[in-house]
Amino acid sequence: MTSRAFLSSCLLALLTLLPAAALADTQPSADDLLRLIDKRLSFTSDYKGVVRIREIRKDGQDRLVEINVYRRDKTRDLVFLTTKPKHMAGSGYLRISNNLWEYNPTVGQWERTTVRANIAGTFTCESDFDRSRLAEDYTAKDEGVEKLNGTSYRKLYLTAKSGAEVPFPLLRIWVDPDNNLVKRIGYAPSGKTLRTDTIRAYQRIKDPESGQQVYHYKEVIEEEAESGMKMVVRYEDVQLAPLDANIFTKSWLEARAR
Repeated sequence: MTSRAFLSSCLLALLTLLPAAALADTQPSADDLLRLIDKRLSFTSDYKGVVRIREIRKDGQDRLVEINVYRRDKTRDLVFLTTKPKHMAGSGYLRISNNLWEYNPTVGQWERTTVRANIAGTFTCESDFDRSRLAEDYTAKDEGVEKLNGTSYRKLYLTAKSGAEVPFPLLRIWVDPDNNLVKRIGYAPSGKTLRTDTIRAYQRIKDPESGQQVYHYKEVIEEEAESGMKMVVRYEDVQLAPLDANIFTKSWLEARAR
């Protein structure tokens, strides 16, 4: 082989490798990927929406739960108001900063609770309706790529940071080529599987305060390992707009139960 032919073959080989190398260089680190997911799922404006949950039990019985959710991410204020089923209507939760209370309208009492508490008698929890804080609460370890039906998903293993208040001390997540979270599994400290979530669809919304297009869940399938129960969770009637500060008070929630 002549020197010119040899140089040509080397150049061709280099050009062939460039796309893969360039792709590797553009991939965010594991922790950067968490920050990217958080940013996509965060709003500058206040938020309100309706969460409709279809709970499917092992005996085949269904239960429908409807919750109105109000959020103010700037101050970490959060309100849940249960509207269905009828016997639970008026119950709810209020979080001011890091403090979470549950309201029982039957006795008119408030009780302090934790982020691990089940919401409205389901196995969903506060963080399911809150702003995504993966980068704040977890340290990520890259577990490589997993292929399914011809699509490559990036897999990360997350460990809760010291002092972080999270429902799952350990998480494993799958992220699609567009950097969207598509699956997560929550584990106990022992490694026992607690819950598996599959994000089936997203909705894109314009945040009027920032002017940016943001993402929000549209439909999530949640499965609890121990009970074998499954829930179809739909996020509907989502609106990003300023909310009255009175909504994030105990008196506002109490008035809804009267």
